[in-house]
Amino acid sequence: MPPVLLLFLVVSISGPVASAQSDPFAAHIRPTEPLSPQDEQKSFKLPAGFRIELFASEPQIHKPLNMAFDDRGRLWVTETVEYPYPAPPDRPGRDRIRILEDTDGDGRADRVTTFADGLNIPIGIYPIDDGAIVFSIPYIWRLRDTDGDGRADQRTRLYGPFDYSRDTHGLNNAFRRSFDGWFYACHGFSNHSRVAGTDGHVADMTSGNVYRFRLDGSHIEVFTHGQVNPFGMAIDRTGEIFTADCHSKPLTQLLQGGYYPSFGRPHDGLGFVPPIMSHLHGSTAIAGAAWCNGFGFPPSFADTLFCGNVMTSRVNHDRLKRVGATVIAEPLPDFLVTSDPWFRPVDLQFGPRGALFVADFYNRIIGHYEVPLDHPGRDRKRGRIWRITYRPTGEPPVPAPVVVDLARRSIDELIEQLDHPLVDRRLRALHQLVDRFGATAHEPIIAAWKEATSRQRVGLVWAAARTGLFQRDRSLLQDALHDRSSTVRMHAWRAVAEQDWGPAGSPDRLWLTKALEGIATPPSDARIERRMVEAA
Repeated sequence: MPPVLLLFLVVSISGPVASAQSDPFAAHIRPTEPLSPQDEQKSFKLPAGFRIELFASEPQIHKPLNMAFDDRGRLWVTETVEYPYPAPPDRPGRDRIRILEDTDGDGRADRVTTFADGLNIPIGIYPIDDGAIVFSIPYIWRLRDTDGDGRADQRTRLYGPFDYSRDTHGLNNAFRRSFDGWFYACHGFSNHSRVAGTDGHVADMTSGNVYRFRLDGSHIEVFTHGQVNPFGMAIDRTGEIFTADCHSKPLTQLLQGGYYPSFGRPHDGLGFVPPIMSHLHGSTAIAGAAWCNGFGFPPSFADTLFCGNVMTSRVNHDRLKRVGATVIAEPLPDFLVTSDPWFRPVDLQFGPRGALFVADFYNRIIGHYEVPLDHPGRDRKRGRIWRITYRPTGEPPVPAPVVVDLARRSIDELIEQLDHPLVDRRLRALHQLVDRFGATAHEPIIAAWKEATSRQRVGLVWAAARTGLFQRDRSLLQDALHDRSSTVRMHAWRAVAEQDWGPAGSPDRLWLTKALEGIATPPSDARIERRMVEAA
């Protein structure tokens, strides 16, 4: 890295050197000693009515990186002791994937199992079927437990190798599966990766990008260009994707094909997407993003985004204000603050019962370039996961919602789950409906449509699109495009944009043209108009 740029990074993150001497949160190497999990818990401050509890800590886990919940409500965590140096080629990595379960409902993990070991700085993870999709240097792998003993016994390379020659602290992270069935991921800082699926299509990525891929290893493609080091991703109820990022802006709304600010690379002009915020939350070290729809939290928290700030040791909070076809992120007071400068919130996820989980990389050092990589002060054994819930003072506890195992549910039960308040649970029910039942779900989808809630109709739109029902039944698609709910219409046009409508003049393309012309007046919601443009 050029010295001038390195100096810019140091100053922009920490401020003057003198401030680090008086403020432990400004020091690249924290001058304080580590606290026990119990003492760290006492250091946190949250808004009235919120409480934070320890879900897991060392020695159950070590240094957590990314988290994800599975269809059974279990929490999967990638952890590392190798970071910041990758394991050398002559030995296996020492990193793992852990599955954490709260079997007695007391809010703390009481069963912790190792699903896979021998990994090399694993970051992105997404549990699926009998295993998980995970990035471990230098590949995206599909890990499977084929004999049912709870451990991965089959490892298949899906994509790679990805470049890690320049940096290891961003790499490939924040795996999410959206309504359209694609897996989305962030490509981290500095490296230049050229990766192809079995179809030969190459995704060429330099430094920050967001890309998407198919589960079977067949296809990978760049979704957006730019950003510096995206680390963390969230999907809201309308299907919009947001990423957390270091060194550009803390939060970014992704528009497919868009170009975003980055280091030393100009945008392409026409495709440039302006930032959604002008503030930086006090540092450029942002990691993790979680969208809140208010389930389990007060209604005033609906349509807000949380992000972890590993330099200031805080969880930041922003409200999304819909303006035209996109949003503006307005700053809110920090959600979580602490007096312990070792707190490093690297990932945030809402659990199936509505609690916010925070992965704490708990460390004296978080800077990757500001402190030598071999500095002996880097902690390799401590790590915590915190669980944040809301209950107004004096009110009795509310019984926790029952978490069903989606992998064991019928078509009708999965359609019912499409009405779950949490987007992640609705998405997982949708994927089960498509992956497990496919075209056999067509008649139940049609039967459920008229009586379905707007949330269910969103899921039914995507189930119909992904299983070919819209190709068979245009009337259902027409109903969706003219639905009374603007959210359903947004999703319907996005689903149209994901379909292959053939060349100009083909019957399918002519139908699409008539559908677009059939909207007599411009939609009142600019977001719908944007989706129509994407479909065209």
